[in-house]
Amino acid sequence: MPDIRIKTPPLDKVFEKWKQRAVRTDRKKMEKEFGTKGAVFSLDAVSAAEYVKETTKEAAIYFALKKSLGPAPKGKEENLVTAPRVVREQFYSFKGAGKINKEEWKGNEIVPHFESIQAVSCKNCRGKGYIENKCKTCKGTGKIEETLTVLVGEEQKKEKKPFSYPCATCFGTGNRTEPCKECGGYKNMYKYEELPVPFQTVVTGAPILHSSAQTKYEKEIGEDLHKMIEDVEGIKFSDFKELDSKAEASLGYWNKNIKKTINSAGSDYKSYEKDKDAQITSQIYLFPMILMNAETKRGKKFEIYSLGSGEKFMVYSNF
Repeated sequence: MPDIRIKTPPLDKVFEKWKQRAVRTDRKKMEKEFGTKGAVFSLDAVSAAEYVKETTKEAAIYFALKKSLGPAPKGKEENLVTAPRVVREQFYSFKGAGKINKEEWKGNEIVPHFESIQAVSCKNCRGKGYIENKCKTCKGTGKIEETLTVLVGEEQKKEKKPFSYPCATCFGTGNRTEPCKECGGYKNMYKYEELPVPFQTVVTGAPILHSSAQTKYEKEIGEDLHKMIEDVEGIKFSDFKELDSKAEASLGYWNKNIKKTINSAGSDYKSYEKDKDAQITSQIYLFPMILMNAETKRGKKFEIYSLGSGEKFMVYSNF
């Protein structure tokens, strides 16, 4: 592609275009900010020479893309926990709610679903809640065997006599029960699934604008440009390597911020190329950009921006 230099629009032409649009949008505001008390308001008296305090030449990089906002990646995670752990978990339910708008959703994209909770009999205790073991105190007999020394008759001869009584540890059963360590005595474990939030699939178009003017109105300017891209003249590039090498020659002016803007836009472009949910739908545009810092007769400060060539350009203002 041969080098093409874009001529920026004359400053008076930019100001005139802004002025005509501003008066159509809100004539009373124009009269209030630029009019003279007691005199008939005349738009001809509002000139760039009087009200524009400073002008700088900048540049803007633009490209468009489509982004699909759809379901989270497929898959699920299954958890098996005790009853108290279920109570501590945050569950979600989408039953009857329809598809969820991903842009409005706050939180994780894969969450525990309430409807997936299932009771599962504990394998360790077979659903009893306890484990039976032979009583160690009575060795499983259910009774304690003792030998008493008894004094018999007048001679008080000592004789050994057996004596037994129920084991107090196992209550005479011979077995001792302990809460199951697996289920904690609750008989069941509880299974639940972490599943994707049922998002609706939405394809959105979006303008991506980077400007060296570093304006906080970049998003609004980008949206306006996106709507009227065919009515604004810029130079189209197929890749950032070509843009970087020809930007200065195309604009006819240069500064460090323009260089930084091209690098930033290039990094953004590469990120979208790698994003499986995004599709770049336009070429890369380089636009000359003029920033006018202006002030009304009443002292209200505002900015006017132009993007495009002297033949086809758009105007944006925060007036």
